Amino acid sequence: MNMEAHLPIPIIFLGEDLALASRLEACYQGISWGEEYRIAPMFRAQPPRDWRTAVPEKGRGMVFVQITDAGTEGDSRLIRAIGESNSGMQIVLLADDDVDYFQIATDFRIGNVIKKTRFDAAIIHALTIRLLTGNIFGFAPYFPNGFAVGPLYRTFCGRVTIEKVIEECIEACKPHVNPEELSSFRIFMHELLINTFSYAIEGISPEDRDSKLLRPRPEVDIAERRAIKISLVTDHEKVGVSVMDSTGSLSMLRVLQKLRRQSKIGAEKMPPGIWDESGRGMSMVYRYSRFIVNILTGVRTETIFLQYHEKELNRFESIIITEVNPF
Repeated sequence: MNMEAHLPIPIIFLGEDLALASRLEACYQGISWGEEYRIAPMFRAQPPRDWRTAVPEKGRGMVFVQITDAGTEGDSRLIRAIGESNSGMQIVLLADDDVDYFQIATDFRIGNVIKKTRFDAAIIHALTIRLLTGNIFGFAPYFPNGFAVGPLYRTFCGRVTIEKVIEECIEACKPHVNPEELSSFRIFMHELLINTFSYAIEGISPEDRDSKLLRPRPEVDIAERRAIKISLVTDHEKVGVSVMDSTGSLSMLRVLQKLRRQSKIGAEKMPPGIWDESGRGMSMVYRYSRFIVNILTGVRTETIFLQYHEKELNRFESIIITEVNPF
């Protein structure tokens, strides 16, 4: 066997919660990585104070940092030190609901946040593939046993009526969606497509969306080079929908900002953006499905949501955003 077929990659948990470390390790023990990705994750748990004995000085790897209720100052120092020691290490935040993980994610441009009480092997598997291989676009990381391409696989260009596009997509997907989840599915599709047409086709700026509540015109002309691609795939437990544009105009910071505005953290009685008109739909997608954003700046943006047939598997509130520069 070729000894390079599977490259050992360090996966490090930095935190004091031993039960959390055990749950995370169990996820890795239960995953079969196969030959495609040529990686062999090696899990290790370590108290934050001893991080230098666990984090290698060079090479790839992942570090799960437990964000504690003691505040983010110590966590920030830790994350900064890891980055300065080895810039090749990918950071994932494991957070409590009552800690402002959005602030630390924004400060360090970390697009991967997992709620410590709500994760499973599927999320860990997908995150590891994305962060260690760079394979961010498409459905493969979320469907390890393969998937069937559904009746919806369309490229939209030329003159289109936006509401007709949205309704066509919903009708094509309807037979594959749990009827109890259909109303939320409709909202998700509508929000993602309106956002895509606003930013990628009409060129409406985030500021205009916020201050003037601008929306795309009912009919738009889509140049071939700006085509929008929409696809549906399925397996036995879920459906996945991808909306891809050809501009890459969305940003990680924009997504984090909007999700934070619609999130209640700690002692807050309501989200700070409860009266905002923009961002609500995106927040609903994030809160009630598994939501992924992939951005190749200036080239392509892909938003994916996964809707499981078992309702409770959708309520994980994981932030999975990757933004890369083609240059």
